[in-house]
Amino acid sequence: MDIYMKFISSLIIVLVLAYAIKKKGFLDNCGILCSSAMAFIILMGTNLNWLIIMVCFLVFGSLVSKVGYSKKNCMGMGECKRTIKNVLANGALAVLIVLLYIFGIIDYNIALFGYIGSISAATSDTFSSELGVLSNETPRLITTLEKVEKGTDGGVSIYGTFAGIVGAFLIGLISSILFNNYNLIWIGTISGIVGNLSDSLFGALLERRGIFNNEHVNFTCTLMGSLCAIMLYLTVIH
Repeated sequence: MDIYMKFISSLIIVLVLAYAIKKKGFLDNCGILCSSAMAFIILMGTNLNWLIIMVCFLVFGSLVSKVGYSKKNCMGMGECKRTIKNVLANGALAVLIVLLYIFGIIDYNIALFGYIGSISAATSDTFSSELGVLSNETPRLITTLEKVEKGTDGGVSIYGTFAGIVGAFLIGLISSILFNNYNLIWIGTISGIVGNLSDSLFGALLERRGIFNNEHVNFTCTLMGSLCAIMLYLTVIH
């Protein structure tokens, strides 16, 4: 596709997407601006399929955040609109991977698997966080297994972990269909769970002590998911 035509088509898609996000109330205004810039980079550097995966994360995350919202709100855990901090913490690494691919630093397959791994991890963590708190199960700290209150950094539960597996699998499944590569199903699922558990681990070790904040932990989650996916690609498939 001619670069000018791609520029125009990418701009139109981004504007339509921004309008839809605004209308649905998924993000606040700053979040919309940031996500629009990220979407434009993804489209210019790759193609629509890559952006669809990112949009799936946004839609899935927004939907599960609305599940049991009144109960979450009573617990002080309700989140209506996601902010620019959420956008950067969960999507910055994916965009960085696209930029590394654009500048020829990494090849297509490493970029693809790393990209899917990061988004799968973010989705898995979101499913665990948003759905896990709705369970009647008492979470346990991932490092010591002691019982903790819901919403405690580093707390895990069977229900929340299962929800995370579902989130990671959904990204893996959709990716495998879009890119016609069945390896993305299992790699997306595994890397998503690895990133998710890493989020809990760093939450228990660093966030509880004030060394990391929530955004740092979320970024680390996507980083671990991405690295896991790349390692599985290089060691098992490549």
